[in-house]
Amino acid sequence: MQAPDTLNNMNKLSPREKEVAFYITNGVSTNDIAKKLGIKSNTVSTFKKNIFIKLGIASNVELYKIFQNS
Repeated sequence: MQAPDTLNNMNKLSPREKEVAFYITNGVSTNDIAKKLGIKSNTVSTFKKNIFIKLGIASNVELYKIFQNS
């Protein structure tokens, strides 16, 4: 079970950030996410950075654990 702060932070993600996070947690590369969403890979990286900041995490593994338990 996730800590309440983590779940509250999940609600702070925009729909696009949640979409990017979903792809990241399913092992999709930055370049492939960019192709799927029709955006640049730098934009995906920016989304990823913002997701990590909002969730207070520092790695894909932590992101995976949050999504796995939500």
